Amino acid sequence: MRADRLVWVILLLQARGRMAAREFAAELGVSVRTIYRDMQVLSTAGVPVLTEPGPGGGYRLVDGYRFPLRALDPAGAEALLALGVPAVLQELGLDRAVATAHRQIRVTAGLDDSAGAAPALVHLDMPRWFGSYEPVPHLRCLAEALLGQRCLELSYHRGDGGHSGDGGHRAVPRRVVPLGLVNKAGIWYLVATTRSGQVTVFHAGRITCARVLTEPASRPPDFDLAEFWERWSAEFVASRPQVRVRLRASPHALAVFPEVFGAGARKALGDAAPPDEHGWRELTLSFEHKRAAAHRLAGFGADVQVLSPPAVRDLLVATAHEILDRYGASPG
Repeated sequence: MRADRLVWVILLLQARGRMAAREFAAELGVSVRTIYRDMQVLSTAGVPVLTEPGPGGGYRLVDGYRFPLRALDPAGAEALLALGVPAVLQELGLDRAVATAHRQIRVTAGLDDSAGAAPALVHLDMPRWFGSYEPVPHLRCLAEALLGQRCLELSYHRGDGGHSGDGGHRAVPRRVVPLGLVNKAGIWYLVATTRSGQVTVFHAGRITCARVLTEPASRPPDFDLAEFWERWSAEFVASRPQVRVRLRASPHALAVFPEVFGAGARKALGDAAPPDEHGWRELTLSFEHKRAAAHRLAGFGADVQVLSPPAVRDLLVATAHEILDRYGASPG
């Protein structure tokens, strides 16, 4: 436990530059006195930790010092190697660099490298079933700007129903500061700050042109990509118009609802009423608008009965008549 804590102390100093003993204590869940002892142990072991007294002081590493990779233990190395090289890193153009780094980790951590790269133990297949692949021709350019901390000039085609959040026009060139890339179920998004200072989400597949600028990108020091994405996603879902449809569904329909409607259907099934004597259950599903509800439910035929709202039920009946008219059939 103490060895792990000492490694964390060095990594925190390397990442943050300077930290006070009380900050270490709060971060690591130990007492300030324990931190004093840890710093003494590190100094004795030859780690160049400097102590700066005074109100603005604390501990820092000698300029230029980097924690040696050989200190990584085999368990930590195996954890880093478990995923191999995920496909998302290949899309970003980082696959060769990551493969080389993996080999260095194996050698410096004392793992067997005689047979070359070990097979990955965990594979990430992030796109959902039946989802088509979306080409993102400028993804590597976005990654280059992000990793190189450079501004981007891009043209963005917002598209019908797009959710960039910027309210912009189609294919208008703009200068942005890239803050991060997010892969959501196989779809790439760029999080960036626009000229107005607004943090905006761009659907990366709709970027029609991208160019890395020489101007350095000034990233807000307190920006947390995962925290922003979680908050933005919740706001996006809440902002979408919804029509709640109350319906009864047969066991056959209920069995395929999660496949057709995704996570929303799973939650609805969890909240659904108990089945009747024939296995039918009453539940509520949400759709973007009435016509979407009618068209998506029409495929279930008689296995679904819409109870409310009446407008969706009427549209469903009208859709059924349109199908009969199209094929020259009659209700009788």
